[in-house]
This record gives sequence, structure tokens and C-alpha cells, in this order.
Amino acid sequence: MYWRAISEDLPGPKWAGLFREYWSDYRAWWLKEGETARPTYAASLRALRTHMPEMVPLYEELCELAGGGDHAARFLSFYCPPPYLASCSQAVWGGKQPVLVRNYDYNPKAFDSLVLRTKWLGRAVMGTSDGLWGLVDGVNDKGLSISLTFGGRRVVGEGFGVPLIIRYVLQVCETAEEAGEVLARVPTHMSYNVTVLDRKRTYLTVMMSPDRPAIVTNAAVATNHQENVE
Repeated sequence: MYWRAISEDLPGPKWAGLFREYWSDYRAWWLKEGETARPTYAASLRALRTHMPEMVPLYEELCELAGGGDHAARFLSFYCPPPYLASCSQAVWGGKQPVLVRNYDYNPKAFDSLVLRTKWLGRAVMGTSDGLWGLVDGVNDKGLSISLTFGGRRVVGEGFGVPLIIRYVLQVCETAEEAGEVLARVPTHMSYNVTVLDRKRTYLTVMMSPDRPAIVTNAAVATNHQENVE
């Protein structure tokens, strides 16, 4: 797999170029179940304003860079995306300098293959891109790191795709405790286990689901199940 690293403090020509490069494939994925299967722009924007209000100015700026189209705006909201299944595992290693390590089992043909560094909303964030502004892992300038695994449950509900939730955590949180509160309240469309580690060595894993309250644990290891294997 060919990887790239892109650094751009503010949304600009580099991000716009990425969008143009990837949009055809992402559009086909977003609409694979038909246009009416995805929420409207109004519903998507309303969900962002309700659950991630700090992200709305950034979202609107990215929509403009993407050309302002209806399909692009709905996609970038990452609200109720098509369901997708992937594996993964992650663990906190509590050595002299604790590290959050992971493997990511993903189809290389459906992957951004991109490490993206930004300074959006005044917060430096670097991580593995998914959905062109979402992330599947990363770290911010406050020393908060985060990673996700699939939760092993096939229930699909109303909520955001987890890459945008990961981005949101890194944009607005500084500690594992703050991240846990965000992960427990933001609705997800599928089940995921998200592990966070902060600069004070505090870590936690949140088991997120669309159909039941999130479970906040002190687990240092997460794979593809939540409590019991389903």
C-alpha cells in the first residue's frame, strides 16, 4: 500500500485536491444504497449542530472547498453513513513512556492511505485519515491519543460514522476523562470500541453502540467484541 503524509494548517488547496481525487469513489460508496437511504443535508446539519456544534464552522468551510454540492455536504457530515465492517485491535503499553499501539485490518482499496496533519480550529491534530476529514486514530497537541476497533455487533442505528467522532474528540478534548464524556454522549451509527490515552498516563476504553448506552471501562486492550462475543 502506498502511504502519503500531508500537512496543512488550515483547510486549503491541499485538502481541496484530496477531495477532488477521492470524491468519485466516496460518492459511489455513499450512494450505493440509493440517495434516499442517506439523510438530507438539513438533517445532517441539524445533527452536527446538536451533537458537535464546535465543528459546524469547519464543516461549512470544507463543504465550500468541496464545491458546495448537496451530495458532498451530506457525505462530509458523516451522519448515518452506509454500514461497514472491519476488524482491528489496540492496546495501551504502560512503559516508561506509555504508548497506544494498534493494528488496523482494512481493505486497502477502501482506505485513504493518508496521514493528515492539521491545525483546524486552533488545535494541532495528526492521524490516519478516513473520509477525508475523519480519523481512525491520532494524537493532538495536548498529548491525547486515540484509536478505534470495530465492536463486533451488526446493529445499525442513527448516528455518526466513527471517523468523524474520533476527529471531534481530538479537536475539542485534552484529557482521557473529557474524551470519555464525549464518546459517551455522541451517537454512533454502529458499534465501536474507542481507546484513549492522555499525557498523564490516564487511559480508558469506551464501548459505543447505536442501540444502548456507551460503556466506559478501564480496559487497556480492545478487540472486536463488547463484553460478550455476539
